Amino acid sequence: MTEKIRFGIIGCGGIAARFANALKKSDCAELYACAARDPERARAFAGAHGAALACESYEALIRDGKVQAVYIATVHTAHAAVARQCLRAGKPVLCEKPFFVNGEEAEETVALAREKQVLMMEGFWTRTQPAFLKAREWIREGRIGRLTLIRAAFCFANPCTERTKHGRLWDPALGGGALLDAGVYPYEYVTGLMGGEPDDVRTSVVRGPTGVDATVAMALRYDSGVLADCLASIEGRADTAATLSGTEGFILQEYFPGCRRTQLYGNGGELLETFEDPEEEGFVHEIAHFVRCLREGRTESDLIPLRDTLAFARFADRVLRG
Repeated sequence: MTEKIRFGIIGCGGIAARFANALKKSDCAELYACAARDPERARAFAGAHGAALACESYEALIRDGKVQAVYIATVHTAHAAVARQCLRAGKPVLCEKPFFVNGEEAEETVALAREKQVLMMEGFWTRTQPAFLKAREWIREGRIGRLTLIRAAFCFANPCTERTKHGRLWDPALGGGALLDAGVYPYEYVTGLMGGEPDDVRTSVVRGPTGVDATVAMALRYDSGVLADCLASIEGRADTAATLSGTEGFILQEYFPGCRRTQLYGNGGELLETFEDPEEEGFVHEIAHFVRCLREGRTESDLIPLRDTLAFARFADRVLRG
């Protein structure tokens, strides 16, 4: 039996807890260590999730010889700096999305990963889900004819109030706003299906009281004739189903960011085929893909290549900073 890859988790918040629980279900990886800015928080996390080691600092975790890979689950603005520490120590990096908050730090960190030849991947779990891969397969097989339209929205209600305005989502200094937190989902969903960046993008942004982008509308056009309508908001909820329309039918994905079921329909609305993933925890697929890349000696993922992570960071720069 192949030995499991030992993960260290940096950042001990809610998303880290979910990742730790997914590691318990994984047949190829396990939690070994964790670290937080507050060592007491790391100790509590280790006790709750069965980590063998709670480190006193990020640096101590990165230096530990038994840690074979690092999952970064800090606030967005700390991702790049922590990733660079890992890369300089030769530690493979899996970082929660969005990996970067601007193009400059993205370019510097990606360049370092390529220089050091160390595996680095953004944790954009959507692209590793079997249901997403099935939808992409059906499109490439021509099951819906020629693809013409993609509609996807990731919007949730966390309006700016006295209670929320000092939280991460509304804080410009912590990478708050709709595009980085939610817009990355429809944007990289579309580019993953299409296999590359759009030929033209039109955007419209509504800013909230703290100056962050509260709602972003994106129209992505490909010269092949595909138009993608994408929405992201932190001020109002919207349906998270995605529709992929073609000349001979359409594909429906319920909750596209972590889709488990993909349905194929004819133009008359008749259900032709259903694919359903039995795994309830989508992080299991992300972990398996990352470990596969690591064991195969890759320095980049083929499903979430660094060029796509870099492209989104540059796109966010253009939209948010002009």
